[in-house]
Amino acid sequence: MKVSETQITDFVLERARKKDLDELKEELARRAADFLKESKPKPKEIGDKQIKNLVAMAQMAATPLEIKAFIEYQMGRDSSGQGWAAEFNGKPFGKALIEEIEEVEKLARDRLKDSNRTGDRRFVLLCLAHFFGYLSWRVKYLEYLLKEKSPGKNRRTGGERDDGNR
Repeated sequence: MKVSETQITDFVLERARKKDLDELKEELARRAADFLKESKPKPKEIGDKQIKNLVAMAQMAATPLEIKAFIEYQMGRDSSGQGWAAEFNGKPFGKALIEEIEEVEKLARDRLKDSNRTGDRRFVLLCLAHFFGYLSWRVKYLEYLLKEKSPGKNRRTGGERDDGNR
């Protein structure tokens, strides 16, 4: 079986992406934690599922602009003002997230400059997908903390379920 030049080039590119991404993962996870802090509550209607939708978008998108357009669309749909349009750090949550996306894009592009792959949009989207994944984990953790702090929480021991069945 003969391996084509294209296959070799693709393999080398994927290895370079993985290496560069591995070097950025800690920074991406830190950015997610800094974006959603325990001291600053996230909007009520933003849960891990909304953020996971962004992970899927980043995996399917051709450009980060698609993700930003989707967030702007969600802001426009938020008639209750409790989700994407809710105030967060002095601006709508969606706007704050778009600004953070732009910072992640810059981080990814700087890495690409260092690796001499400036036109690799796929890498930028890969970084965004990981950032959204970490952000989703953060949302879930903050929801857990909120439940733990709520008065009258119904804590169970062991593996008990609501209905008492196993």
